[in-house]
Amino acid sequence: MIARLFLALILLALAGCGRGGPDEGILARALGLPADVGGICGFDDMLGRELGDIGSGGACGIEDPVKVYAIGGVKLDSQPRINCRTATALRSWVTGPAQDAARDEGVLVTDLRVVAGYACRRRNNRPSGRLSEHAKGNAVDIAAFTLSDGTVVTVSDDWSGSDYSGLMRAFHRTACGPFGTVLGPKSDRFHQDHFHFDTAEYRSGPYCK
Repeated sequence: MIARLFLALILLALAGCGRGGPDEGILARALGLPADVGGICGFDDMLGRELGDIGSGGACGIEDPVKVYAIGGVKLDSQPRINCRTATALRSWVTGPAQDAARDEGVLVTDLRVVAGYACRRRNNRPSGRLSEHAKGNAVDIAAFTLSDGTVVTVSDDWSGSDYSGLMRAFHRTACGPFGTVLGPKSDRFHQDHFHFDTAEYRSGPYCK
């Protein structure tokens, strides 16, 4: 409980001072992260590691990928490999509208359960068809959120018929804009238990469903 309170105080400090706030080393220690993680993609409050290029000119791959451990004091319980454009979109959403939605409910987001980052595969793991944005480092999938009071809310359990369904729908709605594509349980049978966010660009604007 004390550790969670301390983390909530750090989150509040980060929310109040933009890119400033606790030193990245202090933040990494508070989150229990490896000592060698540091600021990535030009942001001190986004902690991770820079990686070598993934792929060798084929259809799948990422140039200058990063492995993301935490964003604005919010810990990712698995560390997706993505490009900086996607990491920056995730930071914009996590530190802004996602926390604003949680704060409206009297809590903060402290952890994200990330279930997919880079993966060389086709859309929805089908054997044929277009490559997924995951294959380019443009996408991240999130299945659950831990709140500062210890509650864990999941897409599968809390999208409908839950005290947290309003919050879950606010998370989905506010991701539309920072990300070019936002998919959730309303979209199809493949997204009943997670949100898919990616930075693909469409001529007609963001696609959110």
